[in-house]
Amino acid sequence: MSRVHTVEPGECLLSIADRFGFFPDTLWNAPENAELRRTQTRATPLVPGDTVFIPTPREKLAGAPTDARSVFKRRGVPAQIHVRLLQDGQPRAGVAYTLAVGGLELRGETSPAGQIERWISTTARTGRLTLSTGEVYELAIGRLEPASEERGVRARLCSLGFLTAIDAPPAELKSALRRFQSAAQLPVTGAVDDATRARLVDRNGA
Repeated sequence: MSRVHTVEPGECLLSIADRFGFFPDTLWNAPENAELRRTQTRATPLVPGDTVFIPTPREKLAGAPTDARSVFKRRGVPAQIHVRLLQDGQPRAGVAYTLAVGGLELRGETSPAGQIERWISTTARTGRLTLSTGEVYELAIGRLEPASEERGVRARLCSLGFLTAIDAPPAELKSALRRFQSAAQLPVTGAVDDATRARLVDRNGA
């Protein structure tokens, strides 16, 4: 039976599709989700309160021998987490880390671009990133709102070090936007426009 699902904090299209047994593209491209595609330019992240149409699942049959063990793997699982470490605007390359998420401890080093990209469960909501320098960061996975939303802009400015707190007053937001626009070689207006949003997503990695 089809239904309409209201997005909750921490959910994205990947986790919703996994929960209901669909590929993310199936939900994203469903005709009933045309309004969602109009208001959100990307399938993930989504805004709490968004609605996603969930179609009726289609039964799929697969033949398998009865006298042998068969393994079936569903595509599209797990999801990938992207983290980028910067210091004074420069990538922190070659930093050893431990990422604790979903009951696993994933170890490695940041890439030359300061990035961490690891596969994780779509149901993961929190994580802890511990660096070899002793720094520890608590991660709220799936809670980054789209850059089309003010909180999405604020979150990215915080992540990039231009804003001290996501709930900072409007004057601080404007100042942070001006500093970011200057660093990104954009017209310095202190206002959010399409070019600023696009550069925030590019610099933040999501």
